[in-house]
This record gives sequence, C-alpha cells and structure tokens, in this order.
Amino acid sequence: MSPNERKAVINIELFEQIKKGEGKTIEFKEKFPSAEKLIKTIVAFANMAGGKLIIGVTDTGAVIGVEDLDITKQMDRISNILHDSIHPIIIPDIYAQAIKDKTILVVEVYPSPLKPHFLKSIGKRDGTYIRVGATNKKADIEYIQELERQRLNISYDEDFWIEQQEDFDLNSIINILSVHLNREMTEKDLVNLKLLKNELKSFRLTNAVPILLGIYEQVLIKCARFKGETMDVFIDRKEFNGSLFVQLENTMKFLLANINLHGEVGEDFVTRIDEYEIPPESLREAIVNAIIHRDYSMTGSDIKVAVFDSRIEITSPGGLPKGITIEEVLGGRSEIRNKVIVRIFREAKIVEQWGRGVQRIIQLCENKGLKKPDIIESGMFVKFILYRKSDAKSDAKSDAKSDAKSDAKSNEDLYIQKVLFYLQGNKTMSISQAMQVLGLSKSRTNDILKSMVKNDILEKQGLSRATKYILK
Repeated sequence: MSPNERKAVINIELFEQIKKGEGKTIEFKEKFPSAEKLIKTIVAFANMAGGKLIIGVTDTGAVIGVEDLDITKQMDRISNILHDSIHPIIIPDIYAQAIKDKTILVVEVYPSPLKPHFLKSIGKRDGTYIRVGATNKKADIEYIQELERQRLNISYDEDFWIEQQEDFDLNSIINILSVHLNREMTEKDLVNLKLLKNELKSFRLTNAVPILLGIYEQVLIKCARFKGETMDVFIDRKEFNGSLFVQLENTMKFLLANINLHGEVGEDFVTRIDEYEIPPESLREAIVNAIIHRDYSMTGSDIKVAVFDSRIEITSPGGLPKGITIEEVLGGRSEIRNKVIVRIFREAKIVEQWGRGVQRIIQLCENKGLKKPDIIESGMFVKFILYRKSDAKSDAKSDAKSDAKSDAKSNEDLYIQKVLFYLQGNKTMSISQAMQVLGLSKSRTNDILKSMVKNDILEKQGLSRATKYILK
C-alpha cells in the first residue's frame, strides 16, 4: 500500500469514527481545550482503552477544522503540557489530518501498561481520571487499586482477601468445590487454583474465596418480574445470595418460572413436547456470562435480572474489560476479568468453549425465531437483553395492526430504557450520543428525546449544537 493509499484509509476510518459521535474512546473539541481539560482527557484515555481527542469537531460531529497556522505551535504546546503535568509520562501521537476541505488535529492515546496515570499537581488519590461513557470521571480508591492490579496483570479475584477471618474454615470452600468439580479437593488444589497464595512464607486466601461463597455483600443477584414494559409495577421479586453455584441455579429457576412454557402433542399423538419461549440454554449462558465477567471490586453493585412482557434484561456491574468494544464481543473476542472464577467454572463444566458464550446465545435465540439479543454498555455497567417470543398466532391476520402497534410501543419503551440506562452512568446526553446509543437516525432520535421531554422524563438544556439532555 502506497503512502497516499494509507492516508486515504486513515482518513476514511477517522471520518467513520467521527460520524459515530463521542464515546469512551473518542472526544471532540471545537477549539484547543484548556490545559486542565486536555490533561484529564489524556489521562482518562490512557487509564482505560485509549482513545482520540479530536480538535476541530463540534459536539454534534460537524467538522469545522482548525487554523493551519496554529497547528505546529499547538502540537508542541500539547506535548509540553502533557510532559510537565502527568505521571507516569504519556507520549501520545499528535498529528494533523485532512477531512474533506478541513484540517483537524488528533491526539491519539494508547492503552497504557503503566497505570494508573494521574495529574502531578493533585496526586494519585485525587488526580486519577478514567473514561466512563463519553465523560472523564475521577477514579475512586477502589478503581485506582484496580488500575494498579492491571499494571501487575493480577485480576481482583487473584488478589489477597484483606479482611480474611482468622477462624475461617477451609472446609467450607473445599466441600463446595468437591461437589461441583466432582472430585475430592485438598489444600494443594486450592493453591493450584489460586484460591490460596503464598505471601512471605505463609499462605493467604484470595478474593476468589469470598466471591465463590457469596461472603462479600456485593455478590448478589436481584431478580424481578415487572408488569408490562416498565419498572413501575412488579409482580414478583427475589434476592439470591449464597455461593455462586447456588445463585446461578436459583436465578435459572426464577427465570423459567416467569417465562411461557408451550406444550404440543408429538407426531405419535401420545408424547407431549414442552418448550420454553426462550431456550433455557441461552438464559443460563447469559447469567453465567454476567457472573464470570462482572467487576466484583465494585462494592454496592450487584447483578440485576429484570423480566418484562417482551424482554429479559441482565445488568452486570463493570464496563467491558480491557477496553474491548461491543462489536468485538459480538465477533467472539473475550477478555478474562476474573481469572480464578473462570477457571473454576470451566473445571465445573459450567463454561465450555471460551469466547463463544455470546455467539452461542445469539445462535440459540435466532434458531428459535427470536429477535437477535442486544448488548448495551453504559458507564460502568453492561446490559444484555434477550427478547421473548410473541404469544400472537402468525395466522391471525385480524390482529396484525394491533401487533404492529404493540411492537412499536415495545420498541419505543426499549429506546426510553436505553436512554435512561445511559444517563445512569453519565450526567448528560447529546444528540450524537443518543444516536449512537439507540442506533437510529437523527430525526428518529430527536422524536424519542422530544417525547421524553414532553412526558417530563428528560429536561432539554442549551440550543442548537450545544443541546444536552438530563434526567428531570
């Protein structure tokens, strides 16, 4: 590929990224930002999945460009500010790029192996920033510790259990694993599985033990069956604690009790065949996915399972690990967040082929004639949505209009839920961000947002390109 062809490819890729709007790996600035805003964005990108700060683009994604005469001077200015203000040092790629007849300035940051980065003037505790959705947020002490673990390539469940009880009975974990791994376990096995680790010539338990046993208060699954398509009225709700194995089985029982079971007489006119509207294997795979991939270092957050008339939503704490995208997840890529938990679930034959869980869920649902499941990442949470089968008969032509209206209402409710879910992790939402979250055209997105403003769900702030929406 020639240099000119390479430039053309970069140009097209960058233009496509701009069209998608701001997000966790891209931020727009109309003009050169203040030093403080620049530093926070670069630190946040380096601490997370990397990203591009693009100068010369409005919040709505309009390319307005920067003055050519200022570019060289500003590139040097950016380099000096970052060098003097951030520890450890971050060295991004800074380059000018032509988009049509405009020139923009790109500051490209790569995921750093030297995390956590922070502002020198404030220090690590108060100056560490992370990227949450399309905003930069100050990291709390728990997330700073997580960044330090990432630098050492240690998962949270591999780290030492700090508040371990002195009288803790190892038999409690040995007995549970012996049952689920179907073999007699010993202390040596606990060491091999990294449930016990050597420190200064003595062995200590790791966080995987209180997670597996459900000792930590955040190791919890909350389930609810709601009436209709909103959370206004619930029909049934349960909270499941105990070991992860028990939580998995109880959650499955709850789900199967709250979806439809359809029975038909077989071809021999004697045998009865019962089938759930959603394949139980896909439900189990989705719950397992939430359990093994959630961020257990997030205290005060738990897995939530919500059953609505048209769908099931499984919300898991923690964004996608190591900066992977939803597109990469759908393509089969997977990153291990909880190394010990995953290994134990594999040995227990709960997890089979690694990296195929999401694809298997999608395949099972499509084979059943169901709508393709959705994955939504918002802030520090990931939501998996499985769609239920309609009870309407396909040959009931007289109900077609009613079904269409019901589907439209269901879709609109889903769009509203997506906007609300995004705003749980972000203070504001722009038109471009809403288009990215909803996957809709600008006009259709505007219709949804206007409806939410009219119904006192959202409040509109600003005008024209500066328009933002907040929860009312």
